[in-house]
Amino acid sequence: MAYSITTPSNRVSLYSSGLEPTFGRLFDQAFRDFFAAADNGGQSLKKLSMDVSETETGYVVHADLPGVEKSAIKIQIDGPRVTISAETKKQDEKTEGGKVIYRERSASQFYRSFELPAELDPAAAQAKLENGVLTLTLPRKAQATIQQIAVE
Repeated sequence: MAYSITTPSNRVSLYSSGLEPTFGRLFDQAFRDFFAAADNGGQSLKKLSMDVSETETGYVVHADLPGVEKSAIKIQIDGPRVTISAETKKQDEKTEGGKVIYRERSASQFYRSFELPAELDPAAAQAKLENGVLTLTLPRKAQATIQQIAVE
């Protein structure tokens, strides 16, 4: 295979060859595979899909957690940083007169940590799980007011 040096004068041929999208996809897939969590006995770490919207008083987060029980969800708030983690457990199936031939459902772990533009008030935060969607209501922390002290 021959290699060539790309200069400003021949760069157009590289991009117009149609290979750039293919190499871009291969490059992205290599990084996804490299950083993907190892398969530990059927467990996998999944990134939460979520939407964040800003309201007058704070933020609302909708995160997809299919098949997760309320008791398996952990939410941590530290200043402007929010961390959501959850775990589903594989349940053993009982079969009568047969055996499980193929199983795709297993234990999974969900994790997402993100930072919002403002400090949050963890005491006023609310979480609700309905139909596999976690809704977080995250109010902003009250701004500290500057007080002026009179000199006597």
